[in-house]
Amino acid sequence: MERNPRIIICRHAESLEDVDNRVYDVLSDLEIPLTERGREQAHNLGALLAQLLNGNPDTRFYTSPGVRNVQTLKIVLPLLPDHINANVEIEPLIVKQDWGHITAENRPGIEAERYKVGVLRYTFPTGESAAQLIERLEKFKEKIFKIQRDTGCNIVVLSHGFEFRVLLKIILDWNEELFESFANLDNCEYRILTMEIDGTYSLNKPLRQHGLPITRLSGESRT
Repeated sequence: MERNPRIIICRHAESLEDVDNRVYDVLSDLEIPLTERGREQAHNLGALLAQLLNGNPDTRFYTSPGVRNVQTLKIVLPLLPDHINANVEIEPLIVKQDWGHITAENRPGIEAERYKVGVLRYTFPTGESAAQLIERLEKFKEKIFKIQRDTGCNIVVLSHGFEFRVLLKIILDWNEELFESFANLDNCEYRILTMEIDGTYSLNKPLRQHGLPITRLSGESRT
């Protein structure tokens, strides 16, 4: 078993949704593909992961079912060293939070209400609650923790921006205000969690913080 196995969480490469929200009028969230720039980003991510994973032949990859996530992984995998034993699983537990019926027209109002209520408390009118998202990401955390402790493998997660932060919150036990102070990572940006001897995980690099929390929770003062 590798002494300090890693969990590497990556955001997918740039997709059409990242450059034009009107894509929701013609495609469902899970159908949104990468842009050409996104394909280039995924190629660069593959080269980085080839270096990061070079010391451990056993690596488990978990990707959201979203087309942009799966496409990112398909570009990454051929770039890994031949000795890497890549076990791939499409994991529904880490799919993007279901926003329900979202369009370019109704999205601004929905997002404004979501930030007013609190992103960790909001339920999309025709979609998923934050509590449901947190519950399934908790299950995913327990799943990968058990696999890593049993096998010592490295784990790579291809996630979405918000879900990336929620997963880190769960693993690192951030409180709500600290979570809100962090920004989403850019496309193909990643963070590394390393298992320490006592079984806890350390983060290789902090997330960028806003000057103020991005969410204003109703009835609560902020300093």
